[in-house]
Amino acid sequence: MYLFLRILEKLLILYFVSYLLIDIGLFLYSFVVFRRRQQRREKKEHDWEKHPVSIIVPAYNEEVSIAYCTEMLLKLDYPSYELIVVNDGSSDQTVAELKSNFHLKEVDTSGAMPLQTQAIKHIYKDEKSSLTVIDKANGGKADSLNAGINLASGKYVCTIDADSILDNQALKSVVRPFITDRRTMVTGGQLAVSNDVVLKDNRVVSSKIPGNIWVLWQIIEYIKSFLVARIGLSKINALLLMSGAFSMYRYDELVRIGGFLSPQNKHPYIKKLMGLGRQTVCEDMEIVVRMFRYRKENKQKAKAVFLPGPVCWTEVPEKGKNLFKQRARWHQGLAESLSIHRSMIFEPKYGTTGMVGLPYYFLFEMLAPPLKVFAIIFIIVASSIGMLNLQWLVLMLLGIILLTAIITSGITAIIEYWSHGQSETNRNALRYNSFADWTKLIGAGIFGEFTYSFYKMIAQLKGIMNFWGHKSEWKKFERKGIQKK
Repeated sequence: MYLFLRILEKLLILYFVSYLLIDIGLFLYSFVVFRRRQQRREKKEHDWEKHPVSIIVPAYNEEVSIAYCTEMLLKLDYPSYELIVVNDGSSDQTVAELKSNFHLKEVDTSGAMPLQTQAIKHIYKDEKSSLTVIDKANGGKADSLNAGINLASGKYVCTIDADSILDNQALKSVVRPFITDRRTMVTGGQLAVSNDVVLKDNRVVSSKIPGNIWVLWQIIEYIKSFLVARIGLSKINALLLMSGAFSMYRYDELVRIGGFLSPQNKHPYIKKLMGLGRQTVCEDMEIVVRMFRYRKENKQKAKAVFLPGPVCWTEVPEKGKNLFKQRARWHQGLAESLSIHRSMIFEPKYGTTGMVGLPYYFLFEMLAPPLKVFAIIFIIVASSIGMLNLQWLVLMLLGIILLTAIITSGITAIIEYWSHGQSETNRNALRYNSFADWTKLIGAGIFGEFTYSFYKMIAQLKGIMNFWGHKSEWKKFERKGIQKK
């Protein structure tokens, strides 16, 4: 028994040390990337008219903010784009809000549709802008995106959540990698928390550190995830997740691989690859992995590009119960995507995707919550039989506090340094304007290591249980809407 516990101890130490070293490695690599970007500051202009974009906004019960967000999305600095809002069978006044704020006229719904979706009830076009509104039967977010793709006319497709706003230069930023590198198949930008932010004409006119601890923890999480981990993974071509709140794809490639995964979708490639009727509660990771898979199987080079510059402001949950459901759903979606494409894991023919990307997400993302619980149980058992050194445990906890403070401080300092050479929008995304704010951010990060981390771990375990139980619920959290001046 003693020998068995010692073996477990060494395996757990090996796992968590590897986890820590990967985090530190991504942190240090992001620093190098930020330094290079600070020196380059490439903003080459292109003939944007030759690169039209279709922005697709799936909307379900978004009456609180749909009109304002649509209005802001129609004011982006890009010469050739259309906006397609897809109402997914809302039970509130989403469509009524759009009708009362825009000059919508119903048009013919007939025509060839490359992707199968739930029934389209009405299609409206705005007489004074490039806005199209699709009113369809409820089928979920992926089904709504596919309905938008069916009517899209752009060379590129940008997906964005209905409660989100892009900064003015965002489209140019995420289109540029497609123009300069044929390997690029998906791009995305930074997400910033819009709670307690006042926006006017796609610009921040007032922002402050929120008093809500749930929102504050998510700000820290977004900074670490979107401005550190995703930069590092993108640079080694192992990034397999681009947020559905703000992503850009090639239209022709989306159609070729079958669009987003939904039970209604009967595309030949999806049928051949995984069979019909499959779905996932988070469509954003599955489609990126499928794109990598398609390209590798067809001997094409592939690249997913994350850009820290373009900002998408989005509302996050303000209540613990809503955040719990969201994090559980995210982890369930991760497990579903890995399960669907499990044959790619550790498969050399898929290159970095199969040998680095998927193993990373499987070992250090999906398995992390159950292994953390197992480690806690191990510590309790080892302590009860006198196997664990209490002084060592105290030193380990102090080390976690110190390391968290160093990493969080370093991240915010690096990003702040980088942001001085960027747009005002990027600087505002940091959400702290004084040393007191910065101190509050660091303190919340340290406190969160011993509170929020455990809360998120339990939510992720719930996501795994939902995956095993084949649950596919997606309940929206109530929104206040983006504040406008």
